[in-house]
Amino acid sequence: MKIVIAGGTGALGSHLVSRLKDHEVIILTRRNNQKKNQNISLVNYSEDINVWANHLKGSDVIINLVGEPIANKRWSDKQKKIILNSRLKPIQKISDALNLINHNPKIIMSASAVGYYQSSDSPLNEDSLPGKDFLSDVCIKWEKEAVKKFADKTQQLILLRIGIVLDDSSGMLSRLTPLFKLCLGATIGNGRQYVPWIHINDVSGIIKYLISSKFKGPVNLVSPQIDNNLKFSKKLGRALNRPIFLNAPRFLIKILLGEMSVMILKSSNVVPKAILDSNYKFEFKKLDNALKDLLS
Repeated sequence: MKIVIAGGTGALGSHLVSRLKDHEVIILTRRNNQKKNQNISLVNYSEDINVWANHLKGSDVIINLVGEPIANKRWSDKQKKIILNSRLKPIQKISDALNLINHNPKIIMSASAVGYYQSSDSPLNEDSLPGKDFLSDVCIKWEKEAVKKFADKTQQLILLRIGIVLDDSSGMLSRLTPLFKLCLGATIGNGRQYVPWIHINDVSGIIKYLISSKFKGPVNLVSPQIDNNLKFSKKLGRALNRPIFLNAPRFLIKILLGEMSVMILKSSNVVPKAILDSNYKFEFKKLDNALKDLLS
């Protein structure tokens, strides 16, 4: 099977590629062209689609994971545009390339995020309503663009609403661990807001599972047993043998982070209903087991 991955050199993309090494994998990247091994190639997808579009010929699956990280910089008006455009432009480029070579892959998966949903302590599944904050707005436009550009180019368009990916070398966990080791870990606000985490193994595992599935539409990629902030913080402290006695008040978080505070104050009680209704078996359902695997 020939699989094309846009954004395949980031932490998640690299992990996914390692799970797909038995297939022919083309990684669309800003790096120079490179043949990594017999099955895996890096292809620079520049603005000139004529240069690289032919690499998409014969592809069975296209997976788009491209997007500017949301937490790297303050959300100025300029950064907001970068965050949004970094998600919309790759969709347009891939769509244009498919038009150029007149090719329709069997499956297209396009990344989104659980930031799509409104803040809620009640369970949210794939049919739940979107929110009205900046993250929700980005996800709504991200998904609409994917549907607009890809729906008529594939039998199965899958929207990957990805939660907070736990990985020992990137993302939230890699930032929290040093603080918690210094006994500076803290609960946030009242601690009741849900943290929609998922182990990186299960993100790659679910995507690999979806390749051989009949799925269409949105799919939530989160653990089936997510925790609220209070429990998450205590379990992380326990995994690192550190006490948790600090609390960051809600008002202080809002002052320090401004609009970005929605990332940690929003309650996202997201349920992976579509996956739970399938035959996929989660590798890490419980946070204690996930943290033990990543931090040991």
